[in-house]
Amino acid sequence: MSSEECSPTPVEPPSASATRDPGGLTAYRSLPAAAGWGFLVATGLGRLPLSMVPLAILTLASAATGSIAVGGVAAAASALGEAVGAPVAGALTDRHGQRRVLLIGVVLHLAALLAFGASAGLAPDPVVVMLAGAAGLTLPQVGALSRARWLVVAPQHRQTAFAFEGAIDEVVYIFGPALVGLIAVVSGPAAALIVSGLLVAVFVSWFAVHPSHRLVPRRRKRSATAGDARPPRMRGRDRLLVAVAFTGMLAMGVFFGASQTGLTAFAEEARISGAGPLLYAVMAVGSAATTLAMVAVPGRIRPWARWMIAGAGMTAGSLLLVLADDTAMVIVACVLAGAFQGPLMLTVFDVSGSVARPGSGGIVMTLTASGVVLGLAVGAAVSGVLAEHLGSAGAFVVVLAVSALQVVLGFGMRLVAQAPSPVTGS
Repeated sequence: MSSEECSPTPVEPPSASATRDPGGLTAYRSLPAAAGWGFLVATGLGRLPLSMVPLAILTLASAATGSIAVGGVAAAASALGEAVGAPVAGALTDRHGQRRVLLIGVVLHLAALLAFGASAGLAPDPVVVMLAGAAGLTLPQVGALSRARWLVVAPQHRQTAFAFEGAIDEVVYIFGPALVGLIAVVSGPAAALIVSGLLVAVFVSWFAVHPSHRLVPRRRKRSATAGDARPPRMRGRDRLLVAVAFTGMLAMGVFFGASQTGLTAFAEEARISGAGPLLYAVMAVGSAATTLAMVAVPGRIRPWARWMIAGAGMTAGSLLLVLADDTAMVIVACVLAGAFQGPLMLTVFDVSGSVARPGSGGIVMTLTASGVVLGLAVGAAVSGVLAEHLGSAGAFVVVLAVSALQVVLGFGMRLVAQAPSPVTGS
């Protein structure tokens, strides 16, 4: 039986100060000691397929069917499948453990990739699209589950670990698509899908069986036994914080999708076709650098303040993108906006991690991360239509809108975090 009473004072989720390592950038030395170099390699390379599979599916489906439209729909199906499958996989890992769920996921994903590759250009288009969706649905979520492990492997280093995770994500999303393009040019579209599958087979499996999986607590089924202790349930205020974090990640996904579309459209307008990914890489490189530097930010700066500051910086860079009329100004805008996008994502994950209860880290982290995947698909679709009718500026307006939304969400996070919260006891 539980009883509720109002807390007399406002409370906030644990701030970075509670989990910050001393020594600035030297704090990263604590990560290999806490988890081991094998873990860092497995989690880094194990998430590379997350950035490769959608583009590999697009490339192979387009080449095999002769239709870029079919390829685009197949890639969208893969993204939608991933957005649905990620939180489901997270919930299953909380119940059954990461190793079992990840290893089953590896087998199912490889089977889906094989079926998709064999059917592309031979089976009816709806079947190809369905199999692409299955590949996304079963794609192992190494990045989110790695963050869930850090919550228990080294909770005192959470801020440093999440900064490392954010920087790795940025690097992966730069080199993953480039690797797909290079392999497709050298060995054909199917080869890129094969390489992605090999990375999943080797490094996701390595991540799955790494001893750190034993430390992650599982959610227990409700028992009629009076003495059966269960992990504390997430409070209503914490659920609201997770909802705000998911919305923030959804907005980040729209930001990414619209940025990629807008920069591609700008490259076409500036007669530097093919330079869109390079312009986007400028944004991502800056983001990785500032994310790594976040360990030097004073702990007295609360998460909601970091969220609002980062949102304001993204808004400034996005406004410059809308107003830019030459390549130099676009590059400056990319550097400015990119310098704040990584720190904002780090802050959002930090908020989610701070409220995750034992046995719920998997679902909280994967649900938060799935917002990016879903938002990216929405952002690319909406900005693509606007770019076709209004040019690159139309896509950049979407980038500006969701950047401004981040400031609002940061303020909303402050209101939720400081609101009185009921305390549940047994």
